[in-house]
Amino acid sequence: MNNQDTNQTVAPVTDNQTTPVTPVADNKPAEKADSTQGTTASTPVAPAVPDSVKLDLSADQAEMVQDLLSNFVYAYRSDREVDCKRELVRRDQVGKYPYIAEAPDPSIINPAYDWINKKWYSKSGSTSLPEIAQSVANLNKRSTEQDQAALANGQQMQMITKQLGNQMTMMKQMQQTLTILAKGSQAQPTAPTVNTNTNGGNN
Repeated sequence: MNNQDTNQTVAPVTDNQTTPVTPVADNKPAEKADSTQGTTASTPVAPAVPDSVKLDLSADQAEMVQDLLSNFVYAYRSDREVDCKRELVRRDQVGKYPYIAEAPDPSIINPAYDWINKKWYSKSGSTSLPEIAQSVANLNKRSTEQDQAALANGQQMQMITKQLGNQMTMMKQMQQTLTILAKGSQAQPTAPTVNTNTNGGNN
């Protein structure tokens, strides 16, 4: 028996099945390791993903796969229940409610499809992150303007209050002056009356 016979085990093969040959681990002592492998030997390596996969299918299975590949495609569903979901659908349904062929722009937050205007939009109100940033900047600017307007209004109200206070003081002073004048006119003696009757006089 040679080395190849000991390194491989073969399972029994039936008529409709092909069984792969499974290699058995080699028990030979390892050759002298490279001095640079000491630190990298323990690092796990991700398995390589194959570019293609070979399937062993029956005629019915092959026909079903061919039917799926030729008659079904991925599309994006957007309706009252689902805002945006990728689904496998028949080709003739794409472009009809609720399936759209083109994917929404990745910058759109919470995308939903507008079937009237035939375009994706953001269900949260903002179409994209730059628009949200612009909205925040606009809100900050508006807030600053409102703060400045409120400050100006407060200063104007202080001036009006001060002017009203001055006017009230002047009104009180005028009222006091009028009261003094009224009292003064009542305290003055009345002038004596001159008798102008000449009938009883000596001539």
